[in-house]
Amino acid sequence: MTAVAASPSRFARQLARQYGLDEVEASRADTRRLDMARMRYAQAHLFVLPPLPADDAFVVSVELSRAGSRRFFQRGGETHLGLLEAGTVHIADLATRPSAYVCSPFHSVLFRITRAALDDFAQESGVAAVGALRCTPGTADPVLTHLAAALLPSLQQPTEASALFLDQMALALYAHVAHAYGGTAPRVGATAGLAPWQERRARELLSADLAHDLSLAEIAAACGLSRSHFGKAFKTTTGQTPHAWRTAQRIEAAQKLLRDDNASLPEIAVACGFADQSHLTRVFGARVGTSPAAWRRLRRG
Repeated sequence: MTAVAASPSRFARQLARQYGLDEVEASRADTRRLDMARMRYAQAHLFVLPPLPADDAFVVSVELSRAGSRRFFQRGGETHLGLLEAGTVHIADLATRPSAYVCSPFHSVLFRITRAALDDFAQESGVAAVGALRCTPGTADPVLTHLAAALLPSLQQPTEASALFLDQMALALYAHVAHAYGGTAPRVGATAGLAPWQERRARELLSADLAHDLSLAEIAAACGLSRSHFGKAFKTTTGQTPHAWRTAQRIEAAQKLLRDDNASLPEIAVACGFADQSHLTRVFGARVGTSPAAWRRLRRG
């Protein structure tokens, strides 16, 4: 096992301990918002997944590549899975202490979702509470596949994943899982935008102290809204997610410093809320189309 992140969550530590150091790669995003791991097994012989400790949570597994036969065991029965295509999912209830026999290589992203997190999401979203999650093993799920792909960089470079980004991705994950597998009907109708005072307050918070790792809960509370309602209302009002809007503010601040200040690129990166110079360079290049150094040279002649 190779731990990509510096401080694995309890979930990732359990995977490493249960499945063996040379067989599983486990890493994590911020466990306060998302608890996830990437597991990769490259051997062609039988791999036994012993039961994890009982937990009031679910594990949602998303296949990143085609995987072969598996046999899952849990209290109350067993499930045999044939060939699994990339982009398919399987959900296990950790309360049943599932285990498995795996007969071929696999590469998966696993999300651990507690019942408490689903309950909190349902309450603040104004939808019915989720009971069980029901998923036919091997179900193709483009939404979860997209979420897993979008979150992989957060496992590889955890310091670059902002609280806003992880908060938004967690809410998207909970909403989809609750609707697709928990039987929760999504709220219908267009989401109203923010009131003028709420928009002003949100913009103030999102543009102030760009080095602070601002959470969605902080902004939502200042606007008197739940996280879920605020995120939707902000996008209705501005056309952008809070994370995208704040990223744009960081790029603008970096451009101002690049143009008007003699600070070094590492200093500018930290001042504008980026993890380091390489993080600034990647985001700046994606947004502006050139590197910060090249942009500075062009503006200064």
